[in-house]
Amino acid sequence: MLCGMLSAAQPPPAWQSYSSPDYGFTISYPTDIKLYSARDGGPGGYSPICFETTVTCLGYSSTDYQDTNFEGAGVAINVLRDAKTEQDCDTLRSPIPTRVEIIHGHPFHTAIVTDGGLSHVTSGPAYRAFYQNVCFEIAAQIASASFGSFEPGSVKEFHPARLRQLLDQVVHTFRFTGPVKDGADWKVSRDGGCGGTFEYPASDTVRVLAEYSNGSENSQRITCSRAFTHQGRAYTLAVKANLREEYLLDRWLKSSGYPGLDNAKVVSKSRYYTEHTAPPCYYIYGQATVFIFSVSDPDGRAVAPGDDPIYRHWLASFKVR
Repeated sequence: MLCGMLSAAQPPPAWQSYSSPDYGFTISYPTDIKLYSARDGGPGGYSPICFETTVTCLGYSSTDYQDTNFEGAGVAINVLRDAKTEQDCDTLRSPIPTRVEIIHGHPFHTAIVTDGGLSHVTSGPAYRAFYQNVCFEIAAQIASASFGSFEPGSVKEFHPARLRQLLDQVVHTFRFTGPVKDGADWKVSRDGGCGGTFEYPASDTVRVLAEYSNGSENSQRITCSRAFTHQGRAYTLAVKANLREEYLLDRWLKSSGYPGLDNAKVVSKSRYYTEHTAPPCYYIYGQATVFIFSVSDPDGRAVAPGDDPIYRHWLASFKVR
């Protein structure tokens, strides 16, 4: 059943807005919600709010519920590459039948989805829309621990009604505003050993250059590596684990023929990871592991990626698992 259009009122003046140039949408949020790095999983502790599919992660950052069984909350904008058709996109994993809701002129299939385990639960509405052959999901999730698992009197019980209302307001500021530049022609590479996921052109194939092994973590060798080739260029992700301090990272990079940190520039820092550009390479370092992104020409020579859209999307889509 198709519901009526919700109010398209503008968000309050104090709210900030985020616009995605690659995915053609905008969303607004208040001061007690902030933009998180999707690579860090956003807020949520044991039950993260944002995942490998997340392209924009908005997390609740207030301390209002710090003495309760509340764990985290937020709104994740996800791009579901495995849902290739509108029917696949509209199928939500929920015991409750989906309904259709119009948000700023666009129909979304919506239902309450719940996940959890070991006395932790994440729950909230998810909204899906198939837009320009891409499956978008807006997930407004709240994570909490079982109140019964705490010692009596040690915490207060978290009541989600007010927070759910706030997240609902955020969701209903979402609107599609333009074309999806990074459209449907991408696949997802997932590798538990290498510890990361990334998107690559659907016409290409990911090759394993170095298979993960426990022994490689305690040697000078690359822990694992994958690559794909597109229009003659090879895009390689190399991973080295067990570099627990930055000085160990710098020493290993130099001894392995990569630019050292003295030739690198910090691009961004998030909760767990620091990103460096070290031409012609790019490093993401954290949790004792460095992920090294590089591009080479048909002759195997490393090249500066410049404004290569494949490189840009490959790097932006990378998530640590």
